[in-house]
Amino acid sequence: MMGNSKKSIKKVTVIIILMFAVIISYLLKIVIKDSGKMIVNSYNPRISSSDTTIKRGDIRDIDGFVLAESVNGDNGYVRKYNDAKTSCHVVGYTGAGKTGTEAVENFTLQHIDNELFQRLRSFLKGGEVEGDSVYLTIDKNLQDIASKLMKSNKGAVVVEEVSTGRILCMVSKPMYDPQTLAKNWDSLKVDKTTPLVNRATQGEYTPGSIFKIVTATAAMRNLQDVGNFTYTCHGEDKFGGKVIHCFNGESHGKENLTSGFANSCNCFFSALGDKIGAATLRKTADDLLFNTGVEFSLPYNIPSVKIDKTATESELVETSIGQGRTTVTPLFMASIVQSIANDGVMMQPYIIDHIVNYDDATVDTTLPEALRTVFTKSECKKLKEMMIAVVNEGTGFNAKSDYFQVAGKTGTAQNPGGNDHWWFVGFAPADNPQYAVSVVLENADGSANASVIARKMLYNAINRKELK
Repeated sequence: MMGNSKKSIKKVTVIIILMFAVIISYLLKIVIKDSGKMIVNSYNPRISSSDTTIKRGDIRDIDGFVLAESVNGDNGYVRKYNDAKTSCHVVGYTGAGKTGTEAVENFTLQHIDNELFQRLRSFLKGGEVEGDSVYLTIDKNLQDIASKLMKSNKGAVVVEEVSTGRILCMVSKPMYDPQTLAKNWDSLKVDKTTPLVNRATQGEYTPGSIFKIVTATAAMRNLQDVGNFTYTCHGEDKFGGKVIHCFNGESHGKENLTSGFANSCNCFFSALGDKIGAATLRKTADDLLFNTGVEFSLPYNIPSVKIDKTATESELVETSIGQGRTTVTPLFMASIVQSIANDGVMMQPYIIDHIVNYDDATVDTTLPEALRTVFTKSECKKLKEMMIAVVNEGTGFNAKSDYFQVAGKTGTAQNPGGNDHWWFVGFAPADNPQYAVSVVLENADGSANASVIARKMLYNAINRKELK
């Protein structure tokens, strides 16, 4: 009897220890992994609370233009946004909760550096008690240019510095005016065009032919005879019951990897995907951080490729040409082409450049960080050659520049709900890449062209200092 009691006590003790271990593990997960997201979550009541006696820090662009500042009103400080509409999704807003930089850097903007000195100075001389200010990596001039080039189209433009991962431009349309957001809140939150969504980081788009970068990479990694693989395109073909059409039914004739990529031949890449296989294509996508994503300070969605070894042939060929159950964000695709331009090294994309205190002294700076090598140098060399062919000889002719060589890939993604989405991703100058670009025009209305926008954004990014 005593022995049974001891066994029962041991079992209960083990169960209690295990329960405590689970609780402790969960608490550690919250503190170490989830705390950053919980701090800036719009449902966190602390994020909406602030001391109105403190002058909240400014949000500025890379050159110091004040996009958001606090001004003293009758009831304490109020937030003022200065010509910040084109950067609204990056800057964010306060009032109806907080989003964007206003949310992720909330406690930085309210942090009082050297508080004792500031409060003493305020008491003796009547000066202001100021929070730290945030300098973004974006260039307001580039923001304005991107917005103008997009015209009436919904979508996004991202420009990323190849060697660092710095985001110099991140524009999402439709926009809203953060200065009048409180007044227009009721209409904005039910607007079917979702102007409050940052399409650059949260837009889940079918990639279309820009996904052929992934399919081509899978072929180079897994098909020994890929250089000799050819396919004769007649404008359409049937794969596993799925009829695949090339754009406008164009018959490309005999294609190899380079010409098929340049001409964006759907039939060639469907046949290539068939040869690669679903499991292999999925593994390559995973190796390129699909289904994992790249962390970013602003809210973002994870790119997704759904096929696996159980996929049907129809699902495989659809995925091979960037259709089917595949989604990407413009920011992620900018990181993909940035990696190709950077000899395979994906840099951590970032949008917070540095923090300054009340005395304009820098208290924190974001340093460039290599995230992972996702392509080999030989893969980058071949992909770069193919992307140059897209611009010089293929579908990306509108991206061709008189000033430098552009390397890129076009994409037209079918959309059951309206017009196709138009894509262009690429970088320049091809021989010494400085900037990568990602452009998507959602349900493109024909008033703008993604390749033209990309070319002009690359020109303005490369020459931005001279143009100021």
